[in-house]
Amino acid sequence: MELIIAILFFSLASAVCVRLYSAAHSLSEESINLSNALTWSQNLSEAFYGTKGDVKEMEKLYPEAIVSKDDSEEHVITVVLFFDDEWNYVDAELVDASYEVILETRRKSADEVYSDVNEYGITLVGDAVVGEVAAIDLRGTTEVYSFIPENEDMLLYHGNVDIYVGKGVPQ
Repeated sequence: MELIIAILFFSLASAVCVRLYSAAHSLSEESINLSNALTWSQNLSEAFYGTKGDVKEMEKLYPEAIVSKDDSEEHVITVVLFFDDEWNYVDAELVDASYEVILETRRKSADEVYSDVNEYGITLVGDAVVGEVAAIDLRGTTEVYSFIPENEDMLLYHGNVDIYVGKGVPQ
């Protein structure tokens, strides 16, 4: 009887250890994905600021990026990078894509974007380029996005960027 109780105790302890190991592994994987998502989102944001919002210059920095232009009134320009499970670039084979980092930019009036500085008597003339950057988890879906989805569950990271470009700077 003592032997049965000892075996039961050790089997319960081993089940708890296996469950803790599994939870730690999942948490570690989630942390790695969040870290990579933040790193790549920050890379695109820094490239945005470094090129002063000029997407043509960003194309030179990321030749593997897919750049699309919207011909609507908003003139949205999107820069998209695709990654596999290990956060390595995925070229044309989007079947292997597990993650996606998107930068959506649009040109707006600087006075509208920076309306909070009007309180100090400052009026900005010209334009600003504003954007959103997001990292998306594509695992478990068959869809590839050319825009930032509204479903917050898919987003690993989401942030905003903006830069004042002044008058007469083409995009």
